[in-house]
Amino acid sequence: MDMAYARDVARRAAAESLRQLVDDHRVAGRLRGNESALSVAVRETLQEALAHPSRADGHALRDFCQRREWTLDEFDALGHHLLTAVLAQRVGVEALVRVGAALTRVRQRLAGPAPGGGSRPDRRGRNSASRHYAPPAHLPVPPSWRCSGCAAAWPCPTKQSQLLVEFGGTTAALAVYLGACLVAATKDLPALPPAQARARFLGWLPRRRF
Repeated sequence: MDMAYARDVARRAAAESLRQLVDDHRVAGRLRGNESALSVAVRETLQEALAHPSRADGHALRDFCQRREWTLDEFDALGHHLLTAVLAQRVGVEALVRVGAALTRVRQRLAGPAPGGGSRPDRRGRNSASRHYAPPAHLPVPPSWRCSGCAAAWPCPTKQSQLLVEFGGTTAALAVYLGACLVAATKDLPALPPAQARARFLGWLPRRRF
């Protein structure tokens, strides 16, 4: 993807994801006064992932989250809205995978050891249970397409449940997202039989809402 197009997609997707975040109770209170800085970080991260995927590490978004001590739950909310916004831009399968991979790398660094050694403190809240339990992200990790949280074939059962909640049930947007992942995975996993790949990515979707 050329730089001009990547810049335009990044600008539009960043604006839409921030509009959605304003109404998300998980992060709304953390945005006050930080909207401009987050917009810049998101645009730079998206632009890098789309135009220069080989060296995309999401440092701008990682630095933003670290400086403001965002929790992993807050980052996951941002990642969900960001992927949804990119999907709406109709940029194609490979671009979606690039963005997903960049977000996965950022999250892994946020969850990793703090600089200087030792564990990064968990600032989820004052409740002791929330401090001692950090649910895994359950994100896809190309080219193996295993789950980042449990190492199972993605989407794992946990992620299937999360996707239904995140997309509001079996929606067209969810089917399109999973279809894009399916196409990308079949390229990365040529030995995976087509019927098995389809069942893995789409076969679990409920046929109707309950």
